[in-house]
Amino acid sequence: MKKYPVKYELEFLKNSYPGKLIAFEGIDGSGKTTQVNLVVEELKRLGKKVIFTKEPTDREIGKLIRKVLSGEVKIPPIALQYLFSADRTVHQEEIIRFLKEGNLVITDRYFWTGVAYAVADMQDAKADIYLSSFSVLSHYNRFIVPDVTLYLDVKPAEAVNRIKGSNKHNDIYDKKEKLNLIYRSYTDLVNRFADLFTIINGQQTQEKVTEDILNKIISI
Repeated sequence: MKKYPVKYELEFLKNSYPGKLIAFEGIDGSGKTTQVNLVVEELKRLGKKVIFTKEPTDREIGKLIRKVLSGEVKIPPIALQYLFSADRTVHQEEIIRFLKEGNLVITDRYFWTGVAYAVADMQDAKADIYLSSFSVLSHYNRFIVPDVTLYLDVKPAEAVNRIKGSNKHNDIYDKKEKLNLIYRSYTDLVNRFADLFTIINGQQTQEKVTEDILNKIISI
């Protein structure tokens, strides 16, 4: 098969609304959802106008995605990415409404999840992150880039240990081999788009992780 060199440039849609958009990212088992809940609770205690949201959403497309993730419904990986995109399109309308009202919108996962997991689904350790990113982002119809994207950095081995001790993780991406691929994808993305990520050491104590996250959010 003949190969052709291709070069892409990505332009992200910036948030132009009064509110701020904060996204939490990380592999399964990184403690991301636990931290989201702790941080949202603390921000509300501090009197901040906080809206919590997540992906997949609880709408109909999001419910279908969860069935795919649980293994109940079988579809090709590329089809799953289109479902995520459709769910995110509806989600962004809701996010924009909250941002217009001046809220601090915190989402548990956003479009970087789609990129990292899509690259992992390619099962190719040599996949070019730029090309893969463009491939995924190109059909997202220019989603707003978060004001802050917090990446909880936890090594796959630690994540696997946490997953084994939890009954909250039971989807098609929770296997060790897949987590290794997803971690590699995230690492490449964080390195290549360094100005768009804030790395949080997720292997610190739970209290220290929460403190680091809050310090970053309060400073924006």
